[in-house]
Amino acid sequence: MKFNVNQQDLQQALNYCQGVIEKRSTLPILSNILLDAQNSKLTITATDLDLIFINQINNVEVIEEGKTTTTSSTMYDIVRKLSSGKKINLTLTDNSKLHLESEKSIFNLNCMPASEFPLTDENFNENEFSLKSKDLLKLLNKCKFSVSNDETRHYLSGIYFHQTEVEDKNYLTAVSTDSHRMSISKLRLNEKKNF
Repeated sequence: MKFNVNQQDLQQALNYCQGVIEKRSTLPILSNILLDAQNSKLTITATDLDLIFINQINNVEVIEEGKTTTTSSTMYDIVRKLSSGKKINLTLTDNSKLHLESEKSIFNLNCMPASEFPLTDENFNENEFSLKSKDLLKLLNKCKFSVSNDETRHYLSGIYFHQTEVEDKNYLTAVSTDSHRMSISKLRLNEKKNF
């Protein structure tokens, strides 16, 4: 694997990953990000097994396609200290070292095989649809107060999204409960969505 990427694009993607990755995980692979360079794109994936973050950087100069995982926090600390807007050259020297080079700086990062990274087989783009962020936030705010804080009852600590149809009108419906109270909020959809 060998590719060149813009420093600002990589820093922004790695910054988002920091919010997903567990700081003290019992599984070392969960501290890593998956780097997948293919078809002039770099796909960066991070997960804590509850959330999956996938970011795609376009216009990446991919010299040799491939994938690997490396420690997110270490890579982020290095990338954010490099000169803004400069090209970063990344090369997988063998299965356990990622060579990072920019201007006069050279780093070798430890890697773990991409096959160890926990990924689901779901195709996230299959049933994709768009909402205005303001509308989604409004939907979430109306339900968040009744989400359970009890860690022993993790099945109540989320919001259930589903599609409902009332009088030939389609809605994205959000429901949450902590077993004492329940909240339901609806957002009108223009057409029926499959998800």
